[in-house]
Amino acid sequence: MKKRFGLILLLGLLVGLTGCSSSDDDSGGSAATQTISVCDTSHLSLCTTESTCLNASGEWYDNSCNSDPSSTWGVMSWDSGEWK
Repeated sequence: MKKRFGLILLLGLLVGLTGCSSSDDDSGGSAATQTISVCDTSHLSLCTTESTCLNASGEWYDNSCNSDPSSTWGVMSWDSGEWK
């Protein structure tokens, strides 16, 4: 009986010293907090569609979201009595 109690006590100490536990939950304690950036005014490069870009107050051109308006104007042409 003494040997079994000593073994259990020793195993308990080892678990306590190594920080192991019976739980596999890594979300508690002193774990580092991870920040996830999303498409917003401060992260326009993360906006992948025109609608998300415009919702974040960005300017969509050249297939990307930009903070500055485009400096190039589209060229209009007169075709069959209409500007296109």
